[in-house]
Amino acid sequence: MEFTPNRIYRIIIMGSITLNFANDLNVSLQKNTGDTVFFQDGSSNIYEIGSCTNITDTAITCNIEDSALRPTAGDFIFFAKNREINTSGLLGYYAEIDVEVTSNQFKELFAVNSEVSLSS
Repeated sequence: MEFTPNRIYRIIIMGSITLNFANDLNVSLQKNTGDTVFFQDGSSNIYEIGSCTNITDTAITCNIEDSALRPTAGDFIFFAKNREINTSGLLGYYAEIDVEVTSNQFKELFAVNSEVSLSS
């Protein structure tokens, strides 16, 4: 990166933090995929810790900005999956269905619905 004189730059220094737990962790947290770890303090404020860089059965290591708040004992730790990587369900731009009546009696179709959502 080239620096230009008389210009202000924001330089972020990243450290790491390891969170240790007494119980096994959720197996869906993945390292180096953009899964982001957060914490909620006793006042219900939510803060981002950073992206998960390593995980064991009982510990999570994350990137964290040096100026960021750190969780303390008793804070609620949770994570969010990377939405670009962890999606599931049908892929494509359209769906085609066949509806068949197998009875000899008169039937009336009132509606056909579908629901589309991102999920992991």
